[in-house]
Amino acid sequence: PALQERKDGDLLIPVQYVSREGEGTGNQPRTLYGRVAHGRVKAGDTVQVFPSNQTAMVAEVRLAGDVVDVVEAGQSAGVVLDRQLDVSRGDWISTPSTIHETQRFSATLAWLDTEPAVVGRKYWVRHGNRWVQARITAIESRLDIHTLEAIDANQLAVNEIGHVIVETQQALPVESYQSNRVGGSLIIVDPATNRTSGALLVKECSPS
Repeated sequence: PALQERKDGDLLIPVQYVSREGEGTGNQPRTLYGRVAHGRVKAGDTVQVFPSNQTAMVAEVRLAGDVVDVVEAGQSAGVVLDRQLDVSRGDWISTPSTIHETQRFSATLAWLDTEPAVVGRKYWVRHGNRWVQARITAIESRLDIHTLEAIDANQLAVNEIGHVIVETQQALPVESYQSNRVGGSLIIVDPATNRTSGALLVKECSPS
């Protein structure tokens, strides 16, 4: 994958934090903060929020607290919309009609937990700043680190790498890791121990 985020093309921002300005409970302007995964954002752009699919126009963008003309991939943006939308941490901001959501994808899994990765067990996965439940529906192969060949496997032990199929309880705007590191990577957490159990690099997404 490219070492730098793609600055051209469609916009994608995982919302990390929502800040409300002023005091009281009225319709104060809110700033939506997140690191731009790819593309760029500027005042006047029309954007869409996932998963609500609501659209709005960007009123202004901020970088390090200052209002600027544009914020590009790799930079942390503060986005103020021209109207109030229901946006929270874990949502995504994008160019309208460009997100392709899915609940099933293939990925390379690097397993970090002493408890092996097994088919059918439920885990928590984090994609951007959104947490959803997921399960491994298939372990298609394991990488032999000595020969670099893919061999059959029904589980992955600690420090092993394999090719898996994952299904999530809710749709996510997953991309291939080759095209974008932010949209194409997830972490797996064991719900029983809260340990980070593995890292997923998405290879291919199935239509939702």
